[in-house]
Amino acid sequence: MLIDPQETRAVWLLLRTKSKQERAVGETLTARGVEAYVPRVIEPRWHARAPVGPVPLFPSYVFARCAPRERFAAVHYCPGAAGLVRFGDALAAIEDEIIVSLKEREGERGYLVIGEVRREPKKGSRVRVVKGPLAGFEGIVERYLPASDRVRLLLALVRTVKSVEVDAGHIQPL
Repeated sequence: MLIDPQETRAVWLLLRTKSKQERAVGETLTARGVEAYVPRVIEPRWHARAPVGPVPLFPSYVFARCAPRERFAAVHYCPGAAGLVRFGDALAAIEDEIIVSLKEREGERGYLVIGEVRREPKKGSRVRVVKGPLAGFEGIVERYLPASDRVRLLLALVRTVKSVEVDAGHIQPL
């Protein structure tokens, strides 16, 4: 939603941050008496130097709850911040229900869990296809194709071995 910068009621404003400054901006806002929220999520590591642990759900953004008319400068000119998100003269704000929903999903953990993180199938492991046109067949993982989240399997079909590709979510290990 868009609000007027002269709004006197407290709303959740959307604040853009510099790269990897979400936590620092959140701490600074809290020290300035402004409620800040940085939703975090657990992501699978995609390479050895990827961050471990919760990372921001919305990289380079922080939610700040305040009355824009009273606390505009404290939020907009925060170290590490690139400024409030605007559309013309209006400020971008988030409905309270969305923030409440995100916080409820976090629970006691302090971060969101999007779903069970599926491990990549290992080459040579035996699997069963549980969905799709090849459901019920068993095969051996030949190769995992991460770009398309598919798996190339070797299946024994009618007196011959064939290599087929299936969705990685359609298999389960034996």
